[in-house]
Amino acid sequence: MTSREADPLRYVREWRSRLLQGGWWHSFELPDGSRIQGVSELASQKMRIAQFPIPQDLAGKRVLDVGAWDGWFSFEMERRGAEVLAIDRFENPRFYEIRSMLGSRVEYRQLDVYEVSPRTVGYFDIVLFMGVLYHLKHPLLALERVCSVAREMAAVESFVLTEQHGLTPEQEPGNLLRYFEDDDFGGQVDNWFAPTAACMLALCRTAGFARA
Repeated sequence: MTSREADPLRYVREWRSRLLQGGWWHSFELPDGSRIQGVSELASQKMRIAQFPIPQDLAGKRVLDVGAWDGWFSFEMERRGAEVLAIDRFENPRFYEIRSMLGSRVEYRQLDVYEVSPRTVGYFDIVLFMGVLYHLKHPLLALERVCSVAREMAAVESFVLTEQHGLTPEQEPGNLLRYFEDDDFGGQVDNWFAPTAACMLALCRTAGFARA
């Protein structure tokens, strides 16, 4: 057994170390052709958003980016022509820095996902919920909030449990949700739940999405 197999979440610890050293989570290509290298590779970010049927032309569309962090997905939606609102539970100074560098007009608000509703933010054609679910103590409530403001679709991306993380082949297809009480998710204290893929789909349906 390799060390990575012995600790399948070791990469999370490595990411945290790199973030503390460099400060940026997302990577960016700037208008002058230079790049900001974050923990997340630019190619990976493009691959992640390409998993979803989001058109290249979003002119006339409204997009909400929940848990925007440094904001790459927000700015990508703006590049495609959308009016974008980015929210996060804390004000990330990196977002303001890169927004200025890009000459962006993305609106940015400090707002918790549990506060999202038609009353607080209105409705959106597309809601991005990328890499947020496992950071939340109340994942189903968060998905209900996301569903409440999504008119056309929500792009929901999450870490999911697999056989690599200790599930048996019999368990893996089940609606299982693992709870991390302390820092046993790669040393992180703000990661709480990890679903199987089947559970992720079931949570989305339960939250009110017509299709998952």
